[in-house]
Amino acid sequence: MQSLNSLIGKEVSITLLRSEESSYTVTLHGVEQGGIWIESREIEKLMGHDAKKRSKGAPTEKPVFFIPFSSLFFLIASSVELDERTLQGM
Repeated sequence: MQSLNSLIGKEVSITLLRSEESSYTVTLHGVEQGGIWIESREIEKLMGHDAKKRSKGAPTEKPVFFIPFSSLFFLIASSVELDERTLQGM
């Protein structure tokens, strides 16, 4: 069984309560007791975040957003499909 911590750095799909979109593909950055930290262009636009222009040579910063568990309806991660033949070979 996967834990949320094992998914940090990976893309997952989330569904938010009270959102018009059916789901968002996000990168999971962190997990806390009350929710998750995510990065997503879609949510960045939804929140109205405007990326600040950086001086030449400066690293680009991407915002990460905290989503409380109370605002999540689903979180879906990909898993390796296992079948009986795969399990017998283990």
